[in-house]
Amino acid sequence: MSPAVARLKEEFRKGLITAVFFSVGFAVIMVHNRLLTEGTGFKPESFVMALVGGLIAGKVLVSVDMLPFVDAFPHKPMIYNIGWKTSLYVAAALVFLYIDPFVKHLVKGAGLYASHSQAWHELMLPRTWATVIWVVVLMFIFVTVKEMSRVVGKDQLKSMFFGRRDTPAQIRQRDAA
Repeated sequence: MSPAVARLKEEFRKGLITAVFFSVGFAVIMVHNRLLTEGTGFKPESFVMALVGGLIAGKVLVSVDMLPFVDAFPHKPMIYNIGWKTSLYVAAALVFLYIDPFVKHLVKGAGLYASHSQAWHELMLPRTWATVIWVVVLMFIFVTVKEMSRVVGKDQLKSMFFGRRDTPAQIRQRDAA
């Protein structure tokens, strides 16, 4: 396999894992928003939007990871990188939360100032900030597990969470004892 294909395959795998994690997380946020707004007349997003949001988050995080200053603290304790990367990812999410309604209003024919005003208004809503708090928690969990994987290794992390997978020879040896 050529190095370019191997790199593309690895980036796709990272993006897919990230997209699945955030799709599930956004679905939980969506259920939370539905429970909070039940009976108010407000209609939160659908599960499809949670899936699309997870795919977008996966792409945004893979893109942010390509920036040269993302791994700013490789030889410091993990908390430095966790705090730094969580801050970067949350900043990217906030930019997206502003740009999304801005572009929607711009496409509908509103001018730049009107689109900015509407986007800013939507960003300042309490329900948006409740969602941002959830996103910060998701980002923190995601970055913490990602950094643990980087420090202790992917295989060791799998072993820590799911136990060791014995080979058939090891199972026979254990059963014989």
